[in-house]
Amino acid sequence: MFDIFVQIIGFIGIALNILSVQFNKHWKIMLFKTLGSMTFVIQYLLLGAWVGMVMDLIGSIRNIIFTLNVKNGKSNKWWIIFFTAFTFIAGVITIATTWDKSIGYASRWSSNASVVLIIAVSISIISIVAKLLTTVAYGFKNPHVIRMVNLPSNACWVIYNAVAYSLAGVVNDLMCICSIIIAEIRFKKSTDKNKEVTQEQPQ
Repeated sequence: MFDIFVQIIGFIGIALNILSVQFNKHWKIMLFKTLGSMTFVIQYLLLGAWVGMVMDLIGSIRNIIFTLNVKNGKSNKWWIIFFTAFTFIAGVITIATTWDKSIGYASRWSSNASVVLIIAVSISIISIVAKLLTTVAYGFKNPHVIRMVNLPSNACWVIYNAVAYSLAGVVNDLMCICSIIIAEIRFKKSTDKNKEVTQEQPQ
C-alpha cells in the first residue's frame, strides 16, 4: 500500500510538469515546474533517493528566485552562477553522505562490484548534471530556451529514476519530453501563422 501511495505522489508531479511546458509565459512555466519539483521532493524522500531529493529542493528555491527576478526585470546572471556552484557542491556532499543508498540502488542491477560502482557514480553525476542544465535554462526569460534545455535534463532524469525505481519519475520525464516536443510544434505553428498574417496585411 505504501509503495502505491509513493507512486501516486509521483504521478501528481507528472501532471504538474507536463502542464508547465505547455505555457508560453516564464512565470507560468516556473510555477508548475516548482510545484512538480516539490511533489518529487516528497516522493524522493519517501523512496530514500537523497540526491534526487536535494537536487529538486534546491531547484524549487532557485525557481522562485528566478521567477521573481524575471518578473521584476532583474538579471539572473549572478544567481545562475551561484546556483550552479551551490548545486554542484550540495550534490557532491549529498553523494558522499548517502553513498550507501546509491550503492543499494545500483546493486539491484548487478552483482558485480565494479559494475555496481560505475552505476552508482553515474546516476549520482547524472542527477547533478540534470539540475545544472535547468539552472541555466530557468535563468532565461525565453520559454523556447527553457523547453529546449529541459530536453537533455529530462533525459538524464529518466536514467536516474529508472535506477532509483521511481516508476512515476520515469513516466514523468518521458512524458515531459513528449510534451516539450508538442509545445514546440504548437508554438512554432502559431508563430508562423502570425508571420503570414502580418505579411498579408497591406502596407
